Amino acid sequence: MSSNTQWEVNRDKKSVSVHCCVWLFLGVPQSTMTHSTRSVWVCLTVTALIPPPQQNRCDMTTLVMTKTECHSCSISSNVGCPAGFNKKIPGKGNPDCKYRVSPMASLVLSIKGCSHECYKEVVEPHCCPGYWGPDCVECPEDADRPCSNNGVCSEGMGGNGTCSCKVLNDECVHGLCNAGIHGDGICTCFSGYKGPKCDLELPECSSLLCPQNTRCMQGSLDGSLRCQCLPGYQTSGDQCISINPCLQQVCHTHANCANVGPNKHSCTCAQGYSGDGHVCVPIDPCQTHLGGCSADSARCVYDGPGKSHCECQDGFDHLAGGVSCSLKDMCRPNSCSKHANCSTVEPNVVECTCHQGYLGNGKICYGNIMQRLNDLNSEPGGQWTGQLSAITWPLSNFGPFTVFVPINKGFKGTPLLTLMADPMKAKYLCKLHIVAGEMPYDTLNRGGIYYTLTGKAGETVTADDDKQLKIRIHGSRKKGGVLHSDVIASNGIIHIINKLMDSVSPTVESEREVHKYQRHGLYYGKFSKFKNLLMKANVDSVLEEAGPSTIFAPTNTAFDAMKEGQLDYLTSSELEVYNAVSSPRIRTMANQILSFNVTENGQILVNGMAVLEADVEAKNGRLYSLDGVLIPPSIEPVLPHRCDITKNKLLKGDCVSCSKVTKSGCPSGPILLPNRTTTSPSPQTPLCCKGFYGPECTPCPGGFNTPCSRHGQCSEGIEGNGTCVCETNFKGSRCHYCSNTNKYGPACDKTCDCIHGVCDNRPEADGRCKVDSCQLGFTGQYCERHTQACGPQVTFCHAHAECNFNGGAVKCVCNPGFQGDGITCVYTESCALPDRGGCDVNAKCINTGPGSHTCQCLAGWRMDEDVCQPINDCLGPDRGGCHPNATCIYVGPGQSGCACKSGFRGNGRECEANNPCVAQNGGCHYLASCLYVSGAWKCVCEDGYTGDGEVCYELFSCPHRRTLLRTLSGSR
Repeated sequence: MSSNTQWEVNRDKKSVSVHCCVWLFLGVPQSTMTHSTRSVWVCLTVTALIPPPQQNRCDMTTLVMTKTECHSCSISSNVGCPAGFNKKIPGKGNPDCKYRVSPMASLVLSIKGCSHECYKEVVEPHCCPGYWGPDCVECPEDADRPCSNNGVCSEGMGGNGTCSCKVLNDECVHGLCNAGIHGDGICTCFSGYKGPKCDLELPECSSLLCPQNTRCMQGSLDGSLRCQCLPGYQTSGDQCISINPCLQQVCHTHANCANVGPNKHSCTCAQGYSGDGHVCVPIDPCQTHLGGCSADSARCVYDGPGKSHCECQDGFDHLAGGVSCSLKDMCRPNSCSKHANCSTVEPNVVECTCHQGYLGNGKICYGNIMQRLNDLNSEPGGQWTGQLSAITWPLSNFGPFTVFVPINKGFKGTPLLTLMADPMKAKYLCKLHIVAGEMPYDTLNRGGIYYTLTGKAGETVTADDDKQLKIRIHGSRKKGGVLHSDVIASNGIIHIINKLMDSVSPTVESEREVHKYQRHGLYYGKFSKFKNLLMKANVDSVLEEAGPSTIFAPTNTAFDAMKEGQLDYLTSSELEVYNAVSSPRIRTMANQILSFNVTENGQILVNGMAVLEADVEAKNGRLYSLDGVLIPPSIEPVLPHRCDITKNKLLKGDCVSCSKVTKSGCPSGPILLPNRTTTSPSPQTPLCCKGFYGPECTPCPGGFNTPCSRHGQCSEGIEGNGTCVCETNFKGSRCHYCSNTNKYGPACDKTCDCIHGVCDNRPEADGRCKVDSCQLGFTGQYCERHTQACGPQVTFCHAHAECNFNGGAVKCVCNPGFQGDGITCVYTESCALPDRGGCDVNAKCINTGPGSHTCQCLAGWRMDEDVCQPINDCLGPDRGGCHPNATCIYVGPGQSGCACKSGFRGNGRECEANNPCVAQNGGCHYLASCLYVSGAWKCVCEDGYTGDGEVCYELFSCPHRRTLLRTLSGSR
């Protein structure tokens, strides 16, 4: 018989086929040469199924979301996602953030920018059930029946494969337990014992007094009780000695045996092995905590039972302490921009960070406007080399700005010497070419109006002939064509134009050698009404002080548009227009906050009022012309807040000789009229105007225009105390909160969308949670997104970030007190702009640690729940420091004045009664003296005389003369 066998694994790899062919000979051969038998060639094919390989890895794929850092929208398309991430939507991204630029140590600009959402799929290694360790080794017995189903295997990537077995009943004292996987745990007692635990000796055995190491047993032949060796002992002469099982091979080859009692032993695996001693397997240190190697930088290499060593992973070097490695520096001279710092953040991955004051993705970094102009002007072989050097622009530190820079040829017809001879005019001309904010070419190309830093307006037009975009300042015919647009800088955008714009004359010209009071036309023309207000309020002297200060001057048109009674002023320290664009808020001399905003087309707004003329310079400060009047609600109007009622009545004087009528006077109080009658003012009826309360007529909470925030009734009037009786749905000292802590809206009837935080229950809120009020483990504007600490294998989030597992994807969210994309989180102040920790506009935010801050009201303000209320010093115990004979006058938050009452004189802090005796002896008789008696000046007749002081008579001793005196004095 001969055969031919072939093995074939089918293409599906799920089965194997065996092809076997043989010759079968029928009969017996008669010789070696000839056959009389018949032979048959038989082939057989057998196909067997291959069991599928056991799967030990059950890795999980997770979608991780993050955001890029905020950048200028002009360069956002060039900003890439973190290493390994992809942009969700290409292009400029979402204009949903603000980025910071620090052109100088004392200034940080917060500029609106764009960011991108990024994603990547991360494979997180997991062992399938029944496997353990980094290599997912099968648990003892097998993965389907780990620990023979009689225990729990320490499985998973962090497990060690140890079985925690079930506890069996091993309390048979003198018996054997029916143990094992098929046992029931019942004790079978030895002879002479009974009980569930075989711990009760039979009385007959007690009488035998068996010696040591023996026990009472029943004889196998006659059944009698006798003393025999205990189990685990054997007879040696007349003694019972312990049996040593270690003399036989009872433990594993790689285990040590120890005799621990009569016929008892303990097997302990040798060093480098693990198990129960009966079965010992080599220990692989790499399967437990990676053999002590750093998971981030090293890998574990198995050297033998219980032995391993660490080696550096790819991208790491310099093994330290035998367990961890340093990240290999991959930075090279051309890795980043020359204006960026290079750092290796991952194996073979570098990160480029632009220097302070520069903006970009690190590969490309843009300096400020002046640096960019210098680069363009000095670039070897560049398009604009040597063509942008005519003038210096003051744009190194502030921003953001859009600047239209003319090429040198654009100054044709305008000699530079003439231009620079007057610095004020040169600076004004520069500002005509600068717009607050960023206006890229796309915005300009849409056409429309834009506003320069001077407040003057301009427009963009597209020429029909060459389709070139051109700009023009209103009031000028000259148009400048845009030659090169969207030159990006850290603090704005540059557009190169072909002509210098005409210098349109300002309404009020700057002059550094003249005071604002004299120079800026406040006594005439468009500011005359503002001048009258300053003089009426006795603050016109501010304009003559050394300064520096800034005046925001409303035009006469602005006053004409006001409601009657709404007049006031504000001044601040000197504020240059560049600072106004870069600083979102300042505090004025009246302890008020001014907020600055810039519209999309570059117009500067101060508390919502448009700046018509900006940065007019004088010797002691600057002036801004506004189209509205700044009226803080905390400052009372100039018009009286008292509405006292005074009535007059006519009286006739005493009848005297006609020759003496000119010398006669009116009774105390009345005024002599030309017809010799008198008018007597009756006592005034004190009343407060609507919206004021108390003896001093203080504004009601919420302001006199909107007492109790229009959600309650103020206890107003002279007898009122200013308490607000709120409507049903409102509460608070100003009725400025919803009474239901979970409601918001103008009528406090909308339910807050805040889920796991504290609802912002103000009427003007929008249903979000209060800032920093989310419960632990939640984040988002509505505290709706769940977060939890990332597991040991989730290594993609920063140490100061948590994993947000909402929506089936993981998003790394920086913890409170930190900011970033979740992959990288850096410490940040809770008081950062624009939210400033949610503090009131009249409060400053004080950082107290990561994610914590406190709000402190500015000088002149006090905390009222979570808002700041103006302090009225006149309501304090010392009445603003005024004298008892003075009236306290409320001026503004924390500011008051004192004025002596009628009949007194002084500065209000000190008041003394007026002395009428100074002039003509106070009108007293020549036989009287003017004296201060009982708090008032009176005429007192001299000794020996009597009378009212205005007329005095000598005292007579004779009775008839006393009668005459009584007659003269009108006595009866």
